[in-house]
Amino acid sequence: MKKEAVVAIIGKPNSGKSTLFNRIVGGRKAITHATPGVTRDRMDEVTTWNGVKFSLIDTGGFSLDREDPLQPQITERIKQVASEAAVIIFLTDIDTGPTVEDENLLRVLRNNRDKMIHVVNKVESEKDRWGGAEFYSLGCGDIFFISALHGLGVGDLLDEVVSRLPGGGKVTPDEGEALRISIVGKPNVGKSSLVNSLIGEERHIVSAEPGTTRDALNIRLTYHGRRIIMVDTAGVKRRAKTERGLDSISSLKSLRSVEDADIVLVMIDGSEAEISRQDVRVASLGHKAGKGIIILVNKWDLVVKDSKTWDNYTCKVREAMPFLSYAPILSISATEKVRLGRIFPLCFHIQEEREKQVRTSTLNQLLEDITTQNPPKFYKTGTGRIFYGTQTGVKPPTFTLFVNQAAYFPRSYIRYINNQVRKMFTFEGTAVRISLKSKE
Repeated sequence: MKKEAVVAIIGKPNSGKSTLFNRIVGGRKAITHATPGVTRDRMDEVTTWNGVKFSLIDTGGFSLDREDPLQPQITERIKQVASEAAVIIFLTDIDTGPTVEDENLLRVLRNNRDKMIHVVNKVESEKDRWGGAEFYSLGCGDIFFISALHGLGVGDLLDEVVSRLPGGGKVTPDEGEALRISIVGKPNVGKSSLVNSLIGEERHIVSAEPGTTRDALNIRLTYHGRRIIMVDTAGVKRRAKTERGLDSISSLKSLRSVEDADIVLVMIDGSEAEISRQDVRVASLGHKAGKGIIILVNKWDLVVKDSKTWDNYTCKVREAMPFLSYAPILSISATEKVRLGRIFPLCFHIQEEREKQVRTSTLNQLLEDITTQNPPKFYKTGTGRIFYGTQTGVKPPTFTLFVNQAAYFPRSYIRYINNQVRKMFTFEGTAVRISLKSKE
């Protein structure tokens, strides 16, 4: 599979990197906020300009703030991305003028100066443009003046970017849809550690500080020739602890990543004695969205175990999350890389289950057996009767039953049918939806 050329946006905090990233890829992929240093990890999206395809990366802001314990890791990520990139957009800010941080960043990236395009952001008038002359003192050559917020000058910048890409970066035919896997859980449950272990490199910043990951971060990889997009999300906090602002935006991005996913990896901390209400709430997100689900019990290496520990813990999970009775449970250690090799094969298996189709004749034979063994009882004002059923959707498997009156079927009987359908056809790891349609 051809790998897209990398274009990296690099600059100091609050220079508008995420705004420019969103402007280029379209939509609001990266979180933008007035607070400096919101982006800590790299954001990665494939995009095109004039028929040229490339991978755009938004990086954390380079800062001289020694009080930020994550800044050394952010700086290392910036250096790593710069070494990977074919083109570097070095972004500065007209409002601050050239700064000591800009000068120090250029020193850090001195071996990559030939890849750089110097861009001055937030230029929204001719007066701003004339004031930008002082940026030539940084010694980067030609300067592009833009407003990422309003899109001014971005087209000219992208023309220059794609002209520098090796091989032209022309769009290749579609190589098949990638499997989207979203990782969700409470803060500090080990999501970023899992991503780093799965891809075999320290791609994401990991810290004991809860909430290190603030955005939903995409990682593209290939597993045995099959494409995967893994999404590491910010920890979803309890509503009572989520104020308006960054925490609220981060949680919303996590929820949206679930909506876009095929498979949701629900991570819980196995070293904690109890399954919390927040664990249950997070786990319900994928279920409500009809996604494939795997429950990952992380930090299992920290648990003192005997022969009954795992059985007792799985019973505890099933009792706390009865709506996920179909979801497999896997004990792992993200840091020690225990049982991680089972995750991707299980994800692809569950996706196949989500796409499974049942022949109408087979389904109706099952419905006949169900209603013969346990016919609907009198409910409300009548007795339900099923004429026939058919599968009307996949991802998740969806079945429509044509009946005399939908009101005659209690929820308990629909659950009974659902259980029998699952018993017959398995559908491991995915919800099964059954709807009723009354005969006209």
